[in-house]
Amino acid sequence: MSFEIESGTKLFYENIKINFATKHEKEKILTPLFAPYGIDCQMVEVDTDEYGTFSGEVERTGSVRETLRKKINAAREKLKGERLFLASEGSFGPHPGVGFLQTDLESLLFFDQQLEIEIYAEFLCTSPMHAEMSFGPSDNFRAFLAEVNFPDHGVIVHPENSIVPVFKGLHSERAVERAMFESFLGSHNGRVVLATDLRSNHNPTRRKAIFKAGEILLEKLMSLCPSCGLPGFSITRGIPGLPCLACGKPSAIASKVQLECVKCGYQEERKRPDEKSHIEPEDCERCNP
Repeated sequence: MSFEIESGTKLFYENIKINFATKHEKEKILTPLFAPYGIDCQMVEVDTDEYGTFSGEVERTGSVRETLRKKINAAREKLKGERLFLASEGSFGPHPGVGFLQTDLESLLFFDQQLEIEIYAEFLCTSPMHAEMSFGPSDNFRAFLAEVNFPDHGVIVHPENSIVPVFKGLHSERAVERAMFESFLGSHNGRVVLATDLRSNHNPTRRKAIFKAGEILLEKLMSLCPSCGLPGFSITRGIPGLPCLACGKPSAIASKVQLECVKCGYQEERKRPDEKSHIEPEDCERCNP
């Protein structure tokens, strides 16, 4: 659920630079989003792989928010005089409510060093391009490539029981064939794994999800606190009580939302942004237990 900003509202940050801590060209994803406001989204080259890799060589330790802060702190060390920083983190896994559904949670953390505020935004993609399969020497791997929209989406290859050697960023069938041959030579059980490359510069579906997270971040940057006037005044939780159309009883579904300032802590309750006034009987825990 997002909070709609009023038409004509100006961005708090205009004609300024945001330093994006990235290794995989993520600044290019958000540049079209920020450019209309004169915001220059620039890459700060940080070896983000040291905080975890999708291919498994480096395990991520700590939470998403902690990893984002590590990336921002690395960028701050490089650019000590700069004010605004941004970092991104993607997490693939089962849907929190529908376990069999695979998702991609894209998270962004914005940090204003001068104001000492963090603004967090996320987008949950329920149709990521994320797949992997094991192959033997005589198996046909081309059907898998077609399923993952290859070559637009890159793939990686490695032996089944080892991540070494790992071949990344493959966008041609010949490159895949060579990587599989080398991986078979290093495989202890005669099988190799072919998987989608989840790095953003090799996965267009993930880039779209990062852009969506960027839209949510931009919305938060444009939402100013009624008390202190700083950006980041956004929804922190839903307040249950939306009534059922049939029985009229309050439900566990949010009837209002609570907004909170990231700086001064000012809170305010408002109506649902979508102005929904009731739930249908089939969604009611009393009418349809």
